[in-house]
Amino acid sequence: MSVSPPARFGTRTRSGWVLGRIAGAPVILAPSWLVVAALLIWLFVPTVQSAVPGIGTIAAWLAAAGFPLLLALSVFLHELGHGLTARSLGIPVTEYVITLWGGHTQFDRELRSPGASALVSIAGPAVNGLLAWVSWWAAGPLRGIPALLLAASAVANGFVAVFNLLPGLPLDGGRVLEAAVWKATGERVRGTLVAGWSGRVLAVLVALVGLAWPLLQGRQPTVVTAVTVLLVAGFLWSGASQTIAAATARRAAEQVDLLALARPAVVLLASASLAQADATAPPGSAVVLLAADGRPVALVDPAAAASVPGPLRAGTPVSAVAVPLAPVSIVTEVRGVAAVRAMAAAQHAGPAAVLVDAQAWPPRVLGVVPVAGVAEALRSPRRR
Repeated sequence: MSVSPPARFGTRTRSGWVLGRIAGAPVILAPSWLVVAALLIWLFVPTVQSAVPGIGTIAAWLAAAGFPLLLALSVFLHELGHGLTARSLGIPVTEYVITLWGGHTQFDRELRSPGASALVSIAGPAVNGLLAWVSWWAAGPLRGIPALLLAASAVANGFVAVFNLLPGLPLDGGRVLEAAVWKATGERVRGTLVAGWSGRVLAVLVALVGLAWPLLQGRQPTVVTAVTVLLVAGFLWSGASQTIAAATARRAAEQVDLLALARPAVVLLASASLAQADATAPPGSAVVLLAADGRPVALVDPAAAASVPGPLRAGTPVSAVAVPLAPVSIVTEVRGVAAVRAMAAAQHAGPAAVLVDAQAWPPRVLGVVPVAGVAEALRSPRRR
């Protein structure tokens, strides 16, 4: 098996362009960031021209370009705060991505405790708070464009630190709320649902406050203000809705029991005949074929088996009407999310998987699980 070499600087991946690597994890710039960078430059040019009278148009645009660059650096350091904290807890990072709405850090596994989740979540806004203080301190003795950029960085980082700690997903504060409910109830999914609905409430409040505040002051909100508020509210609502949907799906997956969905199975050696299968397999049961060492290797196709005429069944081996089992079609997980993930992988190999008890050797066949049955169970979960 060959291993692909690490992506180099400038390589385009599914997430964006690779800028470098931190402890093996790629730092990626998403194409969507270019959109927000262009918008920020356009919005910041009048501020530069006002702060530095007489500056030329080209110089003003070049100076304004420094603001999104500083903001991108802040986003990267925010995500690095998440990543380094997770790494200190033994959770490897697979990538850091700078995107339209800030960024995200991808881990190779879930954070397993409420405390770890809360700590990793708080690390990002804490970095922004530190950057706000450092930027404000550094801007003090400076004048002109450097002072303006650092002051803008201080304000932006301060806002991001506070806003990100609001208690609603997909914000970091939402993860802290999720962890608190998880700790109190012992159910992570319940925490995710509470934080997701809180995120929806925040989205509505952002839209109401952002648009109503100018009206309360006797002013009409500007087009830029209205568009910005609605985009932020839309981002919050969309992110919260996605987490609610994911949590609902996870709750349904946690209730899945493959044993309850499995069809009874009869096991035969691959050398057995169809007549032997007829004599041993009750109606409605599946027939799993075993290798000489007892491993499941194939599953009899009922339609193919039924097409063999009676006089030929005694001389026809069951292997002639069987479908070989791919490794992913042999499932050892019985319940919950792990079982659903195993069936999701198995569906690419065929319409059913063989459920086995891996604690025994040779593996004991527990039944045959139709993929369609699992999908139906996820659509209609039992209510708690």
